Amino acid sequence: MRNNIKSVAIWSLLIVASIVIFSVSAVFAHDEGAAAVAAIPAPLFLGTMLYGRKMFDWTKVKELGSMDEVRKAIVERGAELMKEIADMPVPREGVKLSGPDATLIGAGNPVVLVQSDTVKTPDRGYEILFDEVDMRASSNDAFDVLDVSGGVVFYQIKPGEEVKLSKIGKGALTSVKYLRFAGGLNILDDWIRFNKFYLIDKLFADTTRNWWSNRATLFYSLLAALGAGINQAFDTSDIKTINNACANILVDCEAAGLPVDENAQFVITCNPLLKARIMEALAMTFQTQGVNKKIVYNISSVVTSSKVAATSYYVSLPGLNNQRGEWEDLTSRPAQRDEQHLGSVNIWTGAYNGIIGQSKQHKRCALA
Repeated sequence: MRNNIKSVAIWSLLIVASIVIFSVSAVFAHDEGAAAVAAIPAPLFLGTMLYGRKMFDWTKVKELGSMDEVRKAIVERGAELMKEIADMPVPREGVKLSGPDATLIGAGNPVVLVQSDTVKTPDRGYEILFDEVDMRASSNDAFDVLDVSGGVVFYQIKPGEEVKLSKIGKGALTSVKYLRFAGGLNILDDWIRFNKFYLIDKLFADTTRNWWSNRATLFYSLLAALGAGINQAFDTSDIKTINNACANILVDCEAAGLPVDENAQFVITCNPLLKARIMEALAMTFQTQGVNKKIVYNISSVVTSSKVAATSYYVSLPGLNNQRGEWEDLTSRPAQRDEQHLGSVNIWTGAYNGIIGQSKQHKRCALA
């Protein structure tokens, strides 16, 4: 009995000792970890969030090795980030717009919203208006848009009768050549040496925002550059004005030989200041407003962007001769040493262009 008590006491002491040793070692491990973390400045943990993505994980920067290896990894991560953003889909907010269902019940058509650097994606609403022409693997520096009038005419024939050949369609051929855009930033040695990575965060964030902002400016400016021939007069209400714009687009496109029908999906592009006004017009129904107080054409999307003037809005038939050529996505060039500024120069470049090949696909609607 006495031996059993003695054994229990010995085992109890061993267990207590183990617990104490484990606790002490854990404290030291914690302190060691805390000291390692404390060596990295606080701004590294903040990290710039760009379009919902953390740009860099600066807490792992010490694992990368030399200054040159750190600089290379930063540029490579920047290139990955650019591609991630380019591959993101255009954001959509599910809201029922107009269609055959007068009660607005059923599967909703999307509203395409412009976004800013505070949310998940840049302003890419213009992509709804333009069909992409993928020139990335092409050796040509331009693509052609043919505005055809004429084409094949079908005739009724009798058995064995010779088919009548139509004349080749005539049209204006427009060549769209690529536009190259480039910019650079300098990563200083001292930023890496003294862990000022938040400055690199800011540079890369500004570079990315500016790239997408410039793209949006170019494509929205194609709408603004259209002449007065697309102007649609105000007709007592936005509802009637939009209906008139859609009808006139269909008539004009038919006359120009474009293959469209009355079930075509239209897009409205406007300044955010006009969004509430447009959405109010789209929400009207026969039941709430009476006969002929509803948009009777299919409005599939509303694109809002501050790059569009608030003095009017656009009703457009997307695609067809609205085309967007993509030659090169935003890519980084090999870094070059810049001894004059004790750093490295990093060049970013890409190439694209667009065209509205047929102005009859658009109407610029007056507000009053």
